[in-house]
Amino acid sequence: MAFDSLFIGVSGLTAYQSQIDVISNNIANVGTVGYKGQDVTFQDLLYQNTGFASAPTQTLGGINAQQVGDGVKIGAIDTDFTQGGLQTTGINTNLAINGNGFFTLNNIDGSGSASYTRDGDFSLNESGYLYDPTSGKAVLGYPVQSNGTISQVAPPQPIQVPFGLKSIAVGTGFGAKSGPSTDKVFDVSLGGNLNQTDYITAVSSAGVSTTLTTITTTIYDSLGGSHEVQIQYQPAPPAPAVGINGAALSPPVTVNNPSGAAVTAATEWAYTVTSTDGSLGPNPPATTTLGSGYIFFDQNGQFINTTSSATNAVPADLHAAGQPPSTTTGDLFTVTQWNSVAGANNSTQVGTGTANPAVIGLDFSNMTSLATAATANTVSQNGYASGILSNITVGQDGTITGAFTNGQNTTLGRLALASFANEDGLTRDGGNQFTASANSGLAQYGFANNGQLGSIDAGALEQSNVSIASEFTKMILAQRSFEANAKSITTADQNLQTVIQLKQ
Repeated sequence: MAFDSLFIGVSGLTAYQSQIDVISNNIANVGTVGYKGQDVTFQDLLYQNTGFASAPTQTLGGINAQQVGDGVKIGAIDTDFTQGGLQTTGINTNLAINGNGFFTLNNIDGSGSASYTRDGDFSLNESGYLYDPTSGKAVLGYPVQSNGTISQVAPPQPIQVPFGLKSIAVGTGFGAKSGPSTDKVFDVSLGGNLNQTDYITAVSSAGVSTTLTTITTTIYDSLGGSHEVQIQYQPAPPAPAVGINGAALSPPVTVNNPSGAAVTAATEWAYTVTSTDGSLGPNPPATTTLGSGYIFFDQNGQFINTTSSATNAVPADLHAAGQPPSTTTGDLFTVTQWNSVAGANNSTQVGTGTANPAVIGLDFSNMTSLATAATANTVSQNGYASGILSNITVGQDGTITGAFTNGQNTTLGRLALASFANEDGLTRDGGNQFTASANSGLAQYGFANNGQLGSIDAGALEQSNVSIASEFTKMILAQRSFEANAKSITTADQNLQTVIQLKQ
């Protein structure tokens, strides 16, 4: 009947109009941060059976069913979760997920239901919370525990960056130890080169060398006060009739390295540490000697070991890996007082009158003695002044690191990413946000760059994944399909008109 054609045509108009609506929405959001495009799929409607199928017989081959369709309907409107392009913004709190996962948002007080987004256009509010400024919701993650670790045991919670956070000063000798991987017991690491040619010149002159290589470095007391010390390196040529184990010190000689293996030494250098600014020790003169020792290098100019004695470098006087530095092994100096005023700026309490010495170990393993220009320097030291939080950065794994004015970095928290068993089951709420539904499954939380979750790019935003060319192509097809269905309605109307005019 022509009436059926009318309703079939109407179903086509309705379906293709809905597709045009979806396409228009995609095009409208081509510039929306983190937007994921949608696609429409169709299904046919029920069929009228005008003839039923029959099975084959001995004489006939069977008859197929005769069915007339009743039109079309929208079967599904799916979301395309493919990756969108990343646009650099240079803003530290702008975050983009490169791969799978969603940022989680919720009210700062934890009330309400969590929502999920790919839009990482975040900033810090007046209370230091990382939040979505369009909805006011906080970004969830895991804070640092009192022991300095981050755990996923508890549910994710709003991440707060405390403004005005201070980094407490640490005195040199009391911070994290440094050194070779199996020998992290030192406080100051020294590097660079000592010119082997100066040593050879000193040996040929058969006397004490006056050639000095001098560097100046800064160490800190526990209150953050800075103090200059000077380290002088001087070739230590062999003296007549004395040397290691009673033998004349005429290279090559054998010296045990920190692992206990005997190595042939080719050069030996004496060093001294002095106070240059008059602030270390009780009423010090301008050149208070704080420590001294000797450094051995092999024939390739590589570091071997240190000792306190140039003439008696027996194993007991050499540094052993894993053992703390000492005066005996020649890799330590001591500060008995941090200021010429008794009890001031010492390593524990101020004004107690009791000087607490700082024992500072020196690591020379990064140094060489090659026949090239002297480039001695300080690689690192574990003291620093107090500082205030000045900036934050977010790593690819979501770790939020605070940078302080004293050059120190501290982990402040780590962002949580959510994933779902069925992303297509998420409900769109507008505002670039999704919520979980009965068909999406519960959110599974994890860390970025771990497992199936993508990495986080700080200073960038994910753009819409809508392709204009693809959407225009689909729009043309939808428009022509809409016109064709409208034409079928016109044709059905003309047929009805013809039937009505039969009586005339």
